[in-house]
Amino acid sequence: KKMSQNNEPKDRFNVTDIAKPFDIRCDIKMAMVAMRDGVKLHTAIYFPPDFQGKAPVLLARSPYTRTNYFELPHADALKHNCISIMQACRGSGWSEGSFYPVDDECEKNDIADLFQWLSQQEWFDGRCIMYGGSYPGWMQWCAQRSGFKGLAAISPRVAPIRQCSGAASRCGIPKLRFPINWNLFMHHRRTYGFANLPALGKLGAFSHLPAIEADKFIYGKEIKHFRDFLRRAEKPAEFFANYQDWFKDFHAPAFISGGWFDMFKDDVLESFRLMRDCAATEEARKFTRLTFGPWAHGGLVNPEYFGAENNYTELLQREEKFLFGMLDDPTRDPLGADDPVVKYFILGENRWYTAADWPPPGVKTRSMYLHSNGNANTSNGDGVIDYQVPGNELPDHYTSTPADPVTAGVETEPVGCYDRSTVEKRSDVLVYTTETFTKPLALTGKVKLKFSAQASTVDTDFFATLTDVLPDGRSMLLTIGGVRARYRNGLEKEEFITPGKIYTYEIDLGHIAVKFPAGHAMRLEIHGQEFPLYERNANNGHVPFTAEKLETCACTIYHDAEHPAELILPFNAELC
Repeated sequence: KKMSQNNEPKDRFNVTDIAKPFDIRCDIKMAMVAMRDGVKLHTAIYFPPDFQGKAPVLLARSPYTRTNYFELPHADALKHNCISIMQACRGSGWSEGSFYPVDDECEKNDIADLFQWLSQQEWFDGRCIMYGGSYPGWMQWCAQRSGFKGLAAISPRVAPIRQCSGAASRCGIPKLRFPINWNLFMHHRRTYGFANLPALGKLGAFSHLPAIEADKFIYGKEIKHFRDFLRRAEKPAEFFANYQDWFKDFHAPAFISGGWFDMFKDDVLESFRLMRDCAATEEARKFTRLTFGPWAHGGLVNPEYFGAENNYTELLQREEKFLFGMLDDPTRDPLGADDPVVKYFILGENRWYTAADWPPPGVKTRSMYLHSNGNANTSNGDGVIDYQVPGNELPDHYTSTPADPVTAGVETEPVGCYDRSTVEKRSDVLVYTTETFTKPLALTGKVKLKFSAQASTVDTDFFATLTDVLPDGRSMLLTIGGVRARYRNGLEKEEFITPGKIYTYEIDLGHIAVKFPAGHAMRLEIHGQEFPLYERNANNGHVPFTAEKLETCACTIYHDAEHPAELILPFNAELC
């Protein structure tokens, strides 16, 4: 039966009440499952037709369930004679309580309480698997933390390890677009419904100062989970400490998947590494798999650029085989010992490769260096990348102006592998480019930049962006990273800089898999903002999201014999 807004069931179920044609036969039961604090969470249970006896469960928990139609059951679960369950997180859908996504202990406890309830049901055979991406993917890491022995396998997609690190980032530069977009959209959905989401960029939510008051600017009031989410960036070290120890207790193997253009890319890769190295059981370590494609957080992007192999078909088939194979026999590798541990899509060549690990064995790091005659500003400047160790060279200069930030777009910011050539026309963007390659060059692993710089303020941000320059002049985004000057020595302690003094910095640009074909070139940008992806640095030592005044900063980037600017690359000679 379809429920009304006041949680009262209607007396009739109608197929027009759901989002799309309901062509799956099943029997439906609704339950309000009580948590330890008395809050009841709406739980939809879908049984195979004419079900009798006991069966395993395929489970998802989500904050995105609505109050105007049922979520559809998972078709593969019913096909495998399993029970499909969808539970709405507290404060979402028809669940009671308040939506507050900053308390990950609460989510862990809610899942533990659901597992306890599940264990008491006469139709449950004791074994459960989980699926879902993003927030529902993070729910699976919370489920691992619950210690429930009946959890046989999980399949997190584009999932953070610590969703409630909030706006904090490992580079010390607070994320802006994601925390503002997601929190204000979730507030809108819970208050007004899923329709008519506001165009936050056009309304000025990202540019509003102080950013912590964007909630009041858009909705006229303070929203607690929004502000708490942003305040996590004030002490980032607290939210990136000790979670690695959680994996020592994880016993369920994981089918992990992510995308090269997803905001949680590095979390996904780290979760794979931790499962393979640290999980509690041999099965969890050996059976865990990784699939990485040319995808963004929302799924497939750039179909015209990445070709016919840019699809989810094989991923979904392998995921189904993995999950239901673990239900059949948790002691046997569901994909077989010969199935590759890692499948990854290499950009540029646009095809899938396999590897025994990530990064692939045999990758060698090699350094290239930045050069110029002091005029690397814009793509028409004289910035160069090559293997030559620098000698006596003039530094490059730019002014970081947060009131006029470097941006690829605000309301319509592109996603995926988009063209950066317009950004590279700005004089506050330094551009360094290799010669056109005469033979392919492949990178598979993490990219880093080490450099020395001088700034005129007590704090500032440095960003580095790696691109693939096509023969037609397009400069296609590959990966990006940054560092906040005050966190140059780590997140544990803020160390503001002395204006005019030269400091050494390292930027982690993250992982990438790309093959530059002959005729292409590799390019590196250095700039002072990446807005609205990240918060603008006010350059005055402000507490994150509280700045009301933005100051300019004169920056100097060195690349001489005493201060080489070194681009450290993961070369994969076997792919060339």
